[in-house]
Amino acid sequence: MSRKEKISDEIADIKQEIESYVQNKIDLTKLHVAEDLSKLTAGLAVRLLLFYIAFFVLLFLSMAAAYAIGSYTNNMVTGFIVVAGFYLLVGILFYLLRGILINRPIIKSFIHLFFPNYTKYEQ
Repeated sequence: MSRKEKISDEIADIKQEIESYVQNKIDLTKLHVAEDLSKLTAGLAVRLLLFYIAFFVLLFLSMAAAYAIGSYTNNMVTGFIVVAGFYLLVGILFYLLRGILINRPIIKSFIHLFFPNYTKYEQ
C-alpha cells in the first residue's frame, strides 16, 4: 500500500468519524428536545387538571359564602354582590401585580426547564 493510499484511507476514516459524531449530536439534541417537550406537556396537563379542580372548589365555596352572607343579612342578593365585589377586588389586584405574580414565575419556569444549570435570572 502506497503512502497516498494510506493517507486517503485515514482521511476517509476521519470523515466517517466526523459524520458519525455529527449524527450522534443531532440525535442527542432531538432526545433533549423530546425530553423538554414531554416535561412541558406533562407539567401543563397537571396544572390544567389542578386548575379545573380548584375552579370547582372555588365556585362551590363562593356559592356557599354568598348564601351564608345572604342568610346573615336576610338578603341573598347582598350576599352575591359581596362575593362578586370580593372577586372584582382580587381581579384588580391580580391585574396590577401581573408582572410579579404571573409573568416572572412563568419566565423563570421556562428558563429552568430549558436551561437547568442557569440560576442567575433576577429580572
